[in-house]
This record gives sequence, C-alpha cells and structure tokens, in this order.
Amino acid sequence: MRYITYLKERGMWAAVFVWLLFSIETFMLTVQGGLWLMVYTAVSLTAAYFALTCWDYLHIYLYMTQLEQTVEELDRKYLLPEVLREGRRQEEKLLAELIRVTGKDMHEHVLLYKREEQEYKEYIEMWIHEVKVPIAAAKMMIGNHWEDVPAGLLEEVERMEQYAEQALYYARSNDVEKDYFVKEQPLSGIVEDVVLRNKRRLLDMHAVIKLDGLDKNIYSDGKWLSFILNQLVENSIKYTGGEPLVLRIYGEQQHASVILHVVDNGVGIPESEVSRVFDKGFTGSNGRRFRKSTGIGLYLCKKLCARLGHGLAVLSEEGRGCHVILTFPTSEYSRLTKM
Repeated sequence: MRYITYLKERGMWAAVFVWLLFSIETFMLTVQGGLWLMVYTAVSLTAAYFALTCWDYLHIYLYMTQLEQTVEELDRKYLLPEVLREGRRQEEKLLAELIRVTGKDMHEHVLLYKREEQEYKEYIEMWIHEVKVPIAAAKMMIGNHWEDVPAGLLEEVERMEQYAEQALYYARSNDVEKDYFVKEQPLSGIVEDVVLRNKRRLLDMHAVIKLDGLDKNIYSDGKWLSFILNQLVENSIKYTGGEPLVLRIYGEQQHASVILHVVDNGVGIPESEVSRVFDKGFTGSNGRRFRKSTGIGLYLCKKLCARLGHGLAVLSEEGRGCHVILTFPTSEYSRLTKM
C-alpha cells in the first residue's frame, strides 16, 4: 500500500483537518491575531497532521509487509494462523483472532471431507473385493462348461475383472506408501507373470512375444509393478490394428538404473497426442477409433510410477507402434535397503 493511497482512503480525516484549520484561521483573523501567528499555526497543524498520518501509515505498512513475508515463506499457507504475530493494536489483534478462527473452521471442514473421502474409498475397496468373488466364480463356471459358453463371454468377464482391478488401484493410488514394500527382486519373474496372465488373449491373436535382457534385479514393489506392466501389455493388445501383434519386452543395465522397454507394432500414437497420453481421461484419436479406452490406464501408471520413484516415458509415431520406457533407479534404493 502506498502513502498516497493511504491518504485517499482516509479522505474524511483530511476533510475534518481542513475544516478545523479553516475554523482556527478564521477565528484568528476575526480577533486580529496577526499574520505570522496565523502562518505559524497553519504550518504547525499541517506538519502535525502529516507526521501523525506518516507514523500511522508506517506502522500499518510494516505490519502488512511482515504478514506478506510470513505468507511467502510458508510452504504450507494454511499454517499462517499458527505463526501469525498479533500486533499491538486492537485491530491487529482482532485480525489475528479472526484468521485463527477461520483457519480452525477450515481445518475442521477439511477433516470432515477427509473422513467422508476415506469412508467412500474404503467402501469402494470393499465393493471391489466383493465383486471379485462372483467374477472368479463366473470364470470357473466358464472353464468347466467351455463347450456351452457363447464365444467372447470369457473375454468380457476378464474385461470386467481388469476394470475392477483398475478401480481398486485407482482408489489406492493416493496412499501407495501405506500399501507397498520396495525390495530387490528379479525383473524376469514380474514380466513373465504378466505375460502368462495375458496368455490366452495373446495366443488367440497369434502374438509374437520376444523377451530379452530380463536377468536383472530391480528395486520395486512386485504387486504394483505387475499392475503397471499389465496395463502396458493390455494397451499393446488393445491397439494392435490389423497386423498380428509383435511385442518385445527387454531390459538394459545403465550406470545407476535398469531400463525396461515395452515395444509393440501397433497403431501408434499421433505426434500431437504423445505429450498428453498421461493426462487423466485423455483417450485421443485411438480411443475414439477403437472405443475401448477409458483414459485412466496410462494416467494411473504414471501416478504409481511417481509414487514408487520409477520413471515412465512413451515414444511413438502414428502407424509405427509404441515404445514405453520404464526406469528403475538402483543406487538410491540400494542405499536405503542397506541402512
């Protein structure tokens, strides 16, 4: 706030001062107080007025500047009520108290919404676990009566299972640290489990699978990484186009990390859309073309990788397949596990 702005906002004070000065000067002129006395009185009162307003402005300016600096230095702005200085004036004390009351009320509302969100998340997780039971039973019955089952029914049931699993991991994605355990484990085992999980669909489409360079150890959570890799393999299966799928999964060792490549010969992604594939809900032209995309898979993969400390990137050209790169840091996790 500038001093001139301060004076404008207190225009009533200036009006009262001018009226008071005019009254005094008029009185002195009436009683013939003398020119020098009138000038001295006008100068003295004017100087006193500006001295008092300058002192008041400086006090307010310093208080507000300190308040702004406090807010800027706080990483968590909502902690302002805890560190706010009351000040000496009554209005400053009142302001501090109002901010504390507001902060307390906001905190209570946040806790309320957190509890409601937690209850909803717990319900979703419980529902997903419950719905997995009839899905598993349906798959078992299909397997026992294969000759009487309409074509494509098992695929639809498996799709239901995949969407249920995706919803479960999505519900848990904000609390990954409470449900994962990073340890050293062989990369080959996780990749092979994911391939076996999709064995039937890969065989049905006569896919060619090439695994290479997977004899390396990584630091990750096997369950979460298996879900991420399964989402990538599902995308390769989903966006094959007209050609038989050729899926190559290979690893390479670098100085401080292990790199896993998932490469397919599918329809690819237009160059203009590659930078948006990790956006929540983004389906792109392929999603509209194949009508199977939710826009959640890659978004969830990116979110989980960030939580686990893994890198995830996509390279692709339209009509020339997709190349997904997963990076597993080794040196950092090695130090953590040896402590």
